[in-house]
Amino acid sequence: MSEGNPTGADVSVEVAGVRVDSFTEASLIEHIMTMAAGRRTQVAVGVNAHVCNLARRDPQLSRLLSTSTTYADGQSVVWAANLLGGSVPERLATTDIAEPLLRAAAEAGHPVYFFGAADGVAEKAAELLRAKIPGLTLRTHHGYVSAEQVGVVLDDIAAHGTRVLFVGMGDPAQQLWVDAHRDRLPSAVLTCGGLFDWLSGSNRRAPEWMIRAGLEWLWRLIIEPRRLGKRYLLGNPSFMAAVAMQKLRGRRA
Repeated sequence: MSEGNPTGADVSVEVAGVRVDSFTEASLIEHIMTMAAGRRTQVAVGVNAHVCNLARRDPQLSRLLSTSTTYADGQSVVWAANLLGGSVPERLATTDIAEPLLRAAAEAGHPVYFFGAADGVAEKAAELLRAKIPGLTLRTHHGYVSAEQVGVVLDDIAAHGTRVLFVGMGDPAQQLWVDAHRDRLPSAVLTCGGLFDWLSGSNRRAPEWMIRAGLEWLWRLIIEPRRLGKRYLLGNPSFMAAVAMQKLRGRRA
């Protein structure tokens, strides 16, 4: 565990090879607003068991995570962090923090951009959010762009005066995209997976009791078994084994 983390968190802990910074919802939003007001590009990534599993096999993703602000976007990461001697107070699902973060951006006058998902999904989410959040300046573009079209999207992000960019492409594609185009991105960048599908209502969230019990992953598996079966049924045991080995090594040390 490290004190005085340069990403802005007071404390961090390594979980299955990935540093996880300790934030509350309020402190994470405050930190991202500080990122948005800065001059250099900084990245925030929500960490779950799947991200940890991918990072163990992908050196480029592991490197990007090591230089990013990270927060616990999975309940299993919260449990593991605390089991390993860390102090991660709560799960911060990107779906939950999105609206209060957008309210903070609107109050600060920071333009926001959604990039990702199928055509129309991010815009539908944006329409709902503009109606709920006074003063929100939000532009969108779907994520199905060719290599030749990426420059057009980057130009549009810059023309909007974007200070907070959400990139929703799934892991690890979104992190690798950010890494490849970092020199043209705004101050605060968040990778957000399927966030736009949830915010637009294209996907329905789990019942509140499942979220409280840390079982939202099971709900997602139920509604998308083909896409997520391998990720959860094989990935969760792999993550648990990595955490167990880390705990065992710590005891031996």
